[in-house]
Amino acid sequence: MPAAVPCAASRELELAVVTTRTPQPTPALDKLEGCECNVVLTELLALHPELREDAERIALALLADVDADEVAESIEAELRAAELDQLALRAGRVRGRGYVHENEAAAEILEELLQPALDDLARRAGLGIEDAAGRMGLGLLRGLSRCRDDVEMGTVLAYAGPDMVDDLARSVELALAKANIRLPADPM
Repeated sequence: MPAAVPCAASRELELAVVTTRTPQPTPALDKLEGCECNVVLTELLALHPELREDAERIALALLADVDADEVAESIEAELRAAELDQLALRAGRVRGRGYVHENEAAAEILEELLQPALDDLARRAGLGIEDAAGRMGLGLLRGLSRCRDDVEMGTVLAYAGPDMVDDLARSVELALAKANIRLPADPM
């Protein structure tokens, strides 16, 4: 950036506007996928350790940004869209397990769909971002509550049975208790 030339205030402002850098195009960076971004960030921080504090601050801010309503919508949509094909593959006679009832197979599918969110909740709590973990737990419980109503026959949710949503909610409550996280006040 060129040094400022002494002149009238309005002229300095004009020079500052003219000489500000425009971001350079980064076509390769723009096309990176998640794991590739991780490699670039790791290499960049190895080359420039002075950026670690800023990177950590940005990462914590990103992880702290949790919207309970978005979490609720996401888990509800995921559980309602659980694949019947998976149920067909898991129910009935299963080699190495014997006979697996469709209710049991459906419950396993729903538990597996919830588990990544529970792991994410624990990850945030482990980083000391209790508010975000609490909002995530609140969102999970809201989404599960919505799954109690209007269950379409022939879906994995229907096959799992009416008590399965309560079992999943207990899993969320257990994860919150294990992480020593309190739910935020629910304005709804």
